[in-house]
Amino acid sequence: RVRVYYRVAREMNLRLCNLWLLLKRTFCQGAVHCEYAVSEGITSAEQRTLKAAIIGAPNAGKSTLVNQLIGQKVFAVSPKVHTTSRKAAGVCTHGNTQIVLLDTPGIVTYQYGRKLKMAKSFIADPYRSLMEAQLIIVMVDASNKWTRERLHPSIVQALCNNAHIPSVLALNKVDIVRHKHTLLSITESLTSLRAKGGGATPHPTAPRPLPLTTPKTCPTSDEVGRSALQCAEESCPEEVGSKGTSWPHFSEVFMLSALTSDGIDALKSYLISRARPGVWEYNTSELTDQPQSALVNDIIREKLFRHLHKEIPYVVTQDTVAWEQRDEDTLYIHQNLNCKSSNQASIIIGPAGRTIQKITAEAKTDIEALLKCPIDLVLNVRAQKT
Repeated sequence: RVRVYYRVAREMNLRLCNLWLLLKRTFCQGAVHCEYAVSEGITSAEQRTLKAAIIGAPNAGKSTLVNQLIGQKVFAVSPKVHTTSRKAAGVCTHGNTQIVLLDTPGIVTYQYGRKLKMAKSFIADPYRSLMEAQLIIVMVDASNKWTRERLHPSIVQALCNNAHIPSVLALNKVDIVRHKHTLLSITESLTSLRAKGGGATPHPTAPRPLPLTTPKTCPTSDEVGRSALQCAEESCPEEVGSKGTSWPHFSEVFMLSALTSDGIDALKSYLISRARPGVWEYNTSELTDQPQSALVNDIIREKLFRHLHKEIPYVVTQDTVAWEQRDEDTLYIHQNLNCKSSNQASIIIGPAGRTIQKITAEAKTDIEALLKCPIDLVLNVRAQKT
């Protein structure tokens, strides 16, 4: 039975942690259900679940939204683009409902990813998240005057390929928009419909299934490399528009500010209402599927993005030298920050070491808040030998 499950998981391109969940449900089903029942008093028959993928352009506020819905900062956020480098699941449990939120990197084209030599996860993970999603949340930065009135063609193509999955539009950073009537104009441009009133605008008809160009699979390199605009024109319906920059099949439109939490409760209530009967995938104490080491790396990377500029935070690589429990309570973490030149190393260290001290102190505070234990953090800056 183990070999069968392993072969199936490998063919479905699931990660090892998903395989473990599958085996645990099969061989320890009673214990898992009992654990839930003891902690929450909720039986498996009463449990409800929903898995929602959050996609959008870089720096739209996807990770900030996930942190707000979870109720705790779990994923790294920064003002710079491409802070999120891979798909990660955030878990929000409310009563008998568990919502799994798939945080994703900002959608970019294949050509853009190759130009910047980005990791494959930046390009593929947004599409992979749609393979397991029951709801799609498209986030748009309403404060960006250059992009707020049109969807990226790659996003439209992703919606066309997954038209059988319900989708909602979330306009983020509305607190920065000075004239609120602009939000209605943005909504009309993105949905090809005129919004009614100031709240969510349900679409009058359910979206019809559309032909899938890549059914239930992540786009191949050739497919991603094609012009997203050309793909949208080929496979999207006429009402989407020849330019492929709008989507009329959004079930709801939400206007919110993930940073100030305005409008978060309305979105959370909607997600809970969309949940369907199903066994929870995570324990009530779990907030994410990411290991602690990955979360710590992301926190340190976030501080690099906040204190360093231009290309420097993007070229720094991280190596964990030590991760051990030295005292009864204190966790010792030693990490090397590798850069390409001594000039970059001096910038990271800063005058009299003040920059790296700030990065270490802020990262230490966030790691302690996440892991709930004292942390002894050491960051060592190293330049590659030329």
